[in-house]
Amino acid sequence: MLKTKGIWIPILALMLSGCAGMSVQSAKPVALSKGAAWTVLPFANNTETPLANERAAALAAGILQSDNQRVLGTLPIRSRTQALLGGDWKKEYATALGSARSDGVHYALGGSVDEWNYRAGINAEPVVTMTLWIVDVPADKVIWTGVGSAHGGSLGRGGTGGLAQGLIHRLIDRALN
Repeated sequence: MLKTKGIWIPILALMLSGCAGMSVQSAKPVALSKGAAWTVLPFANNTETPLANERAAALAAGILQSDNQRVLGTLPIRSRTQALLGGDWKKEYATALGSARSDGVHYALGGSVDEWNYRAGINAEPVVTMTLWIVDVPADKVIWTGVGSAHGGSLGRGGTGGLAQGLIHRLIDRALN
């Protein structure tokens, strides 16, 4: 009996190491005009992971469209070299917001990616942290903000892309419902 008790502790530790978690905090949902046009602004990349911001922006555009929102425009596309060197996010953001205004877009989704990597160690797991905000383009005012972080299970059960998709979906759902 004593030998079987000792084996449960490592098994329990292994099971718990594969747990995923998500923490989300946001403002209350906002009442938005039905059928209004949206655009996705360039996301800031506050990570050491190249192109994490562009991956997150593409996921956000897809999630908005899958929620039956009318998304206009294309995501900013830069050369891979320019993206790897950093670029000028503030300038790109201002340019995209100006284009949205002239195109008659009512809402814009912006964001920043603050973590997009794998934790080190034997139980390496994906970790994603980001902030999203909704801009009322004609009023030039941020009307909603949410922040969240998520970490996935270990042993290769998921990647940063899937984790980010779930986090972005949860944040957008909080904004719209």
